[in-house]
Amino acid sequence: MSDDRLPINAEEQRRLGLRWLAGLRWWALTGAMVGVLVSVALSWTFVSTPEVVSGLVVMVVVNGVLLWRTRRDLSVGRNELLLHATVDLGLLCWLLAWAGGVRNPLSLAFSFHVVLGALLNGRRGVLFSSGASLLGLALLWLLELRDALPVPPLVNAPPLLWALALGLLVVGLGYLALEVAERQRNERERAQLGREEVQHALDLLLDVLAALKVGVDVKDAEGRTVVQNDADPTETQALQSAQTAHAAPGFASQAAHGFALQAAKDRAEARLADDVDVNDGRVTERFTVIHGGVERLVELIALRPKHPQVSRAFLTVDRTEGLLVEQRHIMLERLATLGRAMQGVAHELNTPLTTMQTLAKDLQAALADVELRDAVRADVDESLSLLIEETRRCRSLTQSLLSTANDGARARGSRLPLVDVAKKSVRLVGAERDAVFVDEASLLPHGLVDADRVLQILMNLIQNALAATQHLRDDGKGPRVVVDASAVDEYTQVRVQDRGPGLPAPVRERLFEPFVTTKTEGTGLGLYTSQQLARELGGSLAVGDAVDGPGTQAVLTLRRS
Repeated sequence: MSDDRLPINAEEQRRLGLRWLAGLRWWALTGAMVGVLVSVALSWTFVSTPEVVSGLVVMVVVNGVLLWRTRRDLSVGRNELLLHATVDLGLLCWLLAWAGGVRNPLSLAFSFHVVLGALLNGRRGVLFSSGASLLGLALLWLLELRDALPVPPLVNAPPLLWALALGLLVVGLGYLALEVAERQRNERERAQLGREEVQHALDLLLDVLAALKVGVDVKDAEGRTVVQNDADPTETQALQSAQTAHAAPGFASQAAHGFALQAAKDRAEARLADDVDVNDGRVTERFTVIHGGVERLVELIALRPKHPQVSRAFLTVDRTEGLLVEQRHIMLERLATLGRAMQGVAHELNTPLTTMQTLAKDLQAALADVELRDAVRADVDESLSLLIEETRRCRSLTQSLLSTANDGARARGSRLPLVDVAKKSVRLVGAERDAVFVDEASLLPHGLVDADRVLQILMNLIQNALAATQHLRDDGKGPRVVVDASAVDEYTQVRVQDRGPGLPAPVRERLFEPFVTTKTEGTGLGLYTSQQLARELGGSLAVGDAVDGPGTQAVLTLRRS
């Protein structure tokens, strides 16, 4: 037999068995020919040499055909092994019939065939070989009782024949025992190799699932975990802390995770048990947990395996990233739609803005020759100048929107002192008297800035600060909003600080996302737009808690030119 330890199919195993049988036959035929020569040399009259030799010749031909068939890789049927076992038993009966019958000590060779049947065809071979051997012995005994043997039965076997028979029995059974032991060793090695390959495949699968952030938990029939990966390192700890949450307050978030996970498993178990909404033995539950201070969306997939030793299998998949991607796509689509609408509005606004600017200039020129009190003239001139300047700024913004749509660039605005831009932003916002304090002394040293962009940013920040402190109007504690600046290395930091209630926790981490706002009438685009403008200026915008006392502080960082 081959010592190949790799798995083989049933037909190939039968072919290898026949090749092994053919090799064993050559040794048996050789031993039989030696026995014939010994009988001729010792003149044993109970042996009919011509008939014995003829039987051996027939067996040589049969064995040659068998080798030819197995080496040409012809199909080997399931019953072919039993057929050759029958041929071997028939030859043994033929040889014993012409060599003294069942009283010949060589009849012990029937015991070999029982072992051969087990080696060649397993349990089926044992039963067949045992039955056929008993049938052959009964036939020889019956022939002897009826005096139908072709030669006289052997009465007193020579001692040498007994020695040969016993030696053959010991050697033959020893060889077959070694063969059985070798096969068992090969089977153990093959089983071990199979287990190792299965374990390697399982480890690879678990590593792949872990890389994909998919948790696996497989339970046996008694509810014990038999397979689990570490895709979510907090999962096991969370499940344990779910049972000890009251004893250890520090495990609060993990316990919440564990409770949510266990609750989802219980719901899935109930649905699987009741066959409610079960899709091919699979149900899905979704739940949210707070992990690392971030809310995560987790999907639990419960499977009902068909393996008898496995009761349930659970997969946990973090769907947060997929949901964020989906939300990001929606947001980008909304931004694209908004951008197209803004470009259309910008195009349509150009004409009325130009008209307004022209009429304001005409009105300013017409009033130049009209006699007015100095205070009234100063107020009218300031208002008309502001109207002209703001219509110009609006036209500049619309032109920037249109040019950005064409080539991705935005035109550089006029440059004015930072202090003037800050004061103008307060004036345009229309804040109540003393609601906003502009620290001109801190703003004066910081030179020129892009007036249009910085003005738009500061107006948005001041409007947000005033809205957050609306409830503090007339509280007698001074300005609700303070605007100042300081130098940090080669940068200018402009701060807009209020003394309001601060930022709500759910909004804090999403401040600069489009359409996120705390105001019922807001669009959620103010801070997003301001951040984009700050980046266009080569700076940044950050919003956080106020440094002194409660409230919120927005810091616009600009590179000094």
